[in-house]
Amino acid sequence: MNEQLRQAVDADRLPHACVLEGGTAEGRLKLAKELAAALVCKGDAPKPCGTCDACRKAESGNHPDILFVGPENGRKTLSVETVRNMRDDAYILPNEADRKVYIIDPADSMQDYAQNALLKILEEPPAYATFLLLCTSKASLLPTVLSRTAVFSLTPVVGADRDGETVKKAQELAQDISAALNSGSQTKLLAAVAPFEKDYDLLPLALEQLELMLRDALVVKAGGTKILSGADGTVKALAGLYADQALLSMVEAVEDISSAITLHANKNLTLSRLVSRLSACEQ
Repeated sequence: MNEQLRQAVDADRLPHACVLEGGTAEGRLKLAKELAAALVCKGDAPKPCGTCDACRKAESGNHPDILFVGPENGRKTLSVETVRNMRDDAYILPNEADRKVYIIDPADSMQDYAQNALLKILEEPPAYATFLLLCTSKASLLPTVLSRTAVFSLTPVVGADRDGETVKKAQELAQDISAALNSGSQTKLLAAVAPFEKDYDLLPLALEQLELMLRDALVVKAGGTKILSGADGTVKALAGLYADQALLSMVEAVEDISSAITLHANKNLTLSRLVSRLSACEQ
């Protein structure tokens, strides 16, 4: 489990719905199981402790509050009936743990109507329920579903190493961009992006942090209270200033720029596009 997810679990800040994308199917499922075990763990942090009764049940696949949801009866798609049954089950209190965890795998096997059925529980989930959506790519999920989730990629970020100091600096730079968006000033946005001319390798990780803040803002607008980025003030300001569509457009802009970086796009052009795309989303 990466450090960001571990801190979120230990601080009880993990969002009620998370998308785990990329990597391998085995890697996604392994991470989902570890997250689920951490959420039902009765031991001390860091979780999962691996020794309590809940962890042992999770390890053996027998914990009653960790449920696996996938295609049934040899089908290739996850049916709307299965999603509706899960939705009904979610309103039944946990058996033993404080949490009830649903591992939806593969989430990208859901057709649009099944995703719309899932959206209803994501919009108003019980306080104790957590949904982990496993997929090859978040692009397979509807924007409305993505707006109610936090996305974690198992594919390494290009050009940025993830030691503590690097992550901290990237978070600070992402906060600066968010603050500039809250100010509505393109001049401040240009100033916030300027440091990447020198530290361009930090841009992919900073964009990942910025996307997390934007998705946090969408969660807040939907009535959620879990802010995974930890940037509570900035996130609430974004949620108060921008409409859902503007925030979704910003998320799309950040994803497009991130994709351009992986294709080794020109540095100056990439930074100019970032400012231009984000400015175009402002109200």
